[in-house]
Amino acid sequence: MKRFILLSWLALLFLPMVAQAQIGLRLKSDSQRYLRYEEITVSLLIRNYSGNTLVFNEKTDRIFFTVNELSGRTAPIFDKTANPAAGLILGPGEAKELRIVINTLHDMQREGIYTITAYLNHSRLPRTHVSEPINVEVHEGIVVLERNIGLPAEKSTDVIKSIRLVLMLFHDVEEKIYCLRAEDDENIYATFRLGPAIAGDNPMIDIDSSSLVHVLIQSRPRLYSYLLFGFVGRNMKLRQQRYYAAENGPPYLSRQDGFIRVKNGRPAIEGVDYDLKK
Repeated sequence: MKRFILLSWLALLFLPMVAQAQIGLRLKSDSQRYLRYEEITVSLLIRNYSGNTLVFNEKTDRIFFTVNELSGRTAPIFDKTANPAAGLILGPGEAKELRIVINTLHDMQREGIYTITAYLNHSRLPRTHVSEPINVEVHEGIVVLERNIGLPAEKSTDVIKSIRLVLMLFHDVEEKIYCLRAEDDENIYATFRLGPAIAGDNPMIDIDSSSLVHVLIQSRPRLYSYLLFGFVGRNMKLRQQRYYAAENGPPYLSRQDGFIRVKNGRPAIEGVDYDLKK
């Protein structure tokens, strides 16, 4: 009888551990620190230990998050119907990784430290599965320079829309980074990390006759990063990135007849002039 009681007690002890192992969740972020309004992308690794294929129905099976500030304030949800699990299929023992821009789901515009936790519900599973929480920091950058530009209109009678380009210096965990933000008085349209800020030549920004944005920053001694951005409506996209090695002096942006070119530089060769992995 005593042996039976002992075995029963051990079964009850390990039952919660078995139930908890039906789904494994691991949450991580691409970076520990983010510029304010920058996309905050997290990865959620989901592993199926249930022994059954799990098909996620958009209405009954959900992945959702809680996002809390250090003060305890809950970051508001933009869209309560958003469901990153919609259409997900997990075979027995299978693992899949979801990439989620968490600040399109929750308002994380305030500076501070945020704690993010992922939750998974499935109609075939008896309980909600919860990930370990992770922390990310959101900080504003220091404005280096601003430029206001007009955007091309579809018709000659249309009102010319303008946008403000803000070059910022952002203190990441290990280094300072130049960032570019496109905004107006009402909205933030894009934020890009341009590259590390080093002691050297100041960054340059110019806009050509097609409203293409040309940026030149020094990323290493004698090495310069040239980036070209274009607009679709008010959405700014990176169209091109090249590296130039200094030649006959520091490279700079030169304007001629509405066109902008890099002068005093030759196209750098990866593996010869630079190595992005170092």
